[in-house]
Amino acid sequence: MPAPDHLAELARQVRGDTLRLLERTPEDWLTFAPAGTSNHILWHCGHALWVQDVLFIEPATGRSELPTGWDETFGMDGRPVKETNARRLWPARLEIERLLTAQLSRVLDLLASLPAAKLAADAPRLEGYGSRNLQSCFIHAWHDEAKHQGEMYLLFKLRRG
Repeated sequence: MPAPDHLAELARQVRGDTLRLLERTPEDWLTFAPAGTSNHILWHCGHALWVQDVLFIEPATGRSELPTGWDETFGMDGRPVKETNARRLWPARLEIERLLTAQLSRVLDLLASLPAAKLAADAPRLEGYGSRNLQSCFIHAWHDEAKHQGEMYLLFKLRRG
């Protein structure tokens, strides 16, 4: 029995919102971060990709599907505003969009192929997340991305002035 349809709908809605925000953000706003903030819109988008890989794809498949170096740049400890000359380190918007879109497709394929029993089974213990089943890790990852969208919208509004 495949995963419940509401999980796929959750993924489509949340990732769709992230992609729409990324798409409508002017290029020179992507790395805007006012004083007192740590991250910018481009970082939040890359972090969304990282979170979904760490909390769902890797536990479901046994391997990460992130590009090399993604963890250091977009992981929990990433703070681009504190990095020197950070602008040249970021992937292009089109690359982030491509990766986010491809990952959504991958997640939907996994959901369609994973038996419900696997979603209900304990996921490998994730540091800082406690013991959970794969479905709760999946929901946690999308919840995290939705929360980051709030920060992205705030940065967008602040930059717009």
